[in-house]
Amino acid sequence: MTTEKRFHPFLALRFLRKTLAVYLLPLINVLFERNWSALWTALQQDLIIFALMAGISWVILNASSWSLDDHDILHIHWKLFFRFDRAISGDALAALTIERPVLFRLCGASRVVLYPTGQPKKKTFSLCLEKEDAEELADRLLPIEHPTIHRPGGGERMALVLLGANSISTLTLLALAVRETEQLPQDAQTIAFAQLNFFAALAARWLPAGAAWLVVLAATVFGTSLLRSFAQTVRYQVWRTEDQIGSKGGWLQKFECRVRSSQISFADVRFSPIARLMRRWPVFVTAGCCSPELPLFVYRSGDEEMFRDLLPDFRMPPEFLADTRKRSLIFFAPAGVPFALCLLLVLVSRYTLPSMTPLLMIPTLICLLFLAGAWMGYRQEGIWPQDGRLTLRRQKGLYLHCICAFHPDLCLTSVQSPWAYSVRRTTLTLTFPGKIKLNVRSIPEEEAERCFSTLE
Repeated sequence: MTTEKRFHPFLALRFLRKTLAVYLLPLINVLFERNWSALWTALQQDLIIFALMAGISWVILNASSWSLDDHDILHIHWKLFFRFDRAISGDALAALTIERPVLFRLCGASRVVLYPTGQPKKKTFSLCLEKEDAEELADRLLPIEHPTIHRPGGGERMALVLLGANSISTLTLLALAVRETEQLPQDAQTIAFAQLNFFAALAARWLPAGAAWLVVLAATVFGTSLLRSFAQTVRYQVWRTEDQIGSKGGWLQKFECRVRSSQISFADVRFSPIARLMRRWPVFVTAGCCSPELPLFVYRSGDEEMFRDLLPDFRMPPEFLADTRKRSLIFFAPAGVPFALCLLLVLVSRYTLPSMTPLLMIPTLICLLFLAGAWMGYRQEGIWPQDGRLTLRRQKGLYLHCICAFHPDLCLTSVQSPWAYSVRRTTLTLTFPGKIKLNVRSIPEEEAERCFSTLE
């Protein structure tokens, strides 16, 4: 047995973050009293609570430790009043991730998340370790041996193009908002927004000042998320070994994911409007309950060699459309109901408050986009066996997911309503290890029977 090691002090941050609501309780009285004495009393109470929580955090840090034995089995220890030990080996893991946000990097810490095979998310292990300890733990639990390395640039290019396009649109909307509110001298406007004047003039016909600033805020938030995505995809690389597949990269926030190939539940190629425009397709991999936010890789249309090398068993669903005869209209309910409500408000505002009509048109158009996505799902969603594997297409919002199921321990469930039974249609639910579920809505019974026979 090797020497026991302490966790990083950032382990206490998780505990303190979960107790933030406790600090707000004394401030509730301030809202009713509205005086400085009540505020001072609340701050004193918060100081006492913080000291108590800090003491509990100190106890947690000093009572817990971890170690790796000679057989590469991780042991987590708790020694306070009683002894409690947990052990997990690399063979019992479906995946492992290492996250190093900016604050963690400044303090030399790493967050390691272990995903045991077949367990839900609440059964994962989240550890805060020193950087060197995290790398050693990952290399011993899921070692990378003789990897084939790829450095795809599709995701980085996609994020960079989206970031540039969003910057131009945000500047255009900002020019519009300033013009509408008349907060700058005419000379300054002419110099600063000469290049954007044409686009602003077009948008000014349908965007009032308040809506313009609202759209500017939304575009800025979207641009911030794109900037974060671009930072995550810098220096991105993917590797594959005989029993493992993984990726790592990032600029400000480092991220690494290692997945055991035999535990991959399914792979998902997502077709979004932007991906269709740029013809670059992100691929996501799920193993157990591990579903990383970042795609495993992004490949360019017509360049599937890397795709076949990393996931040789993946099969795309067939190109033909689904059978829509007597198909349920449940596809249109999530987007159709909000669209009908927004459209009703637009029609009412035309007669009661015309100045609000342009503002109400914004959520109406957004709901219309999601309604178009529902129409795509109505025509394309389905499930088909391909070379002994189940492939399916399902629509979620504006994203069309093309999925291939890998894991042999797959559970199929068929659910029929009285109406679906009368038209011989059913909803098929695929349940994977880790309690991950995928639904394919309103498919013919014949297709469901072929899927059941494929798993026999």
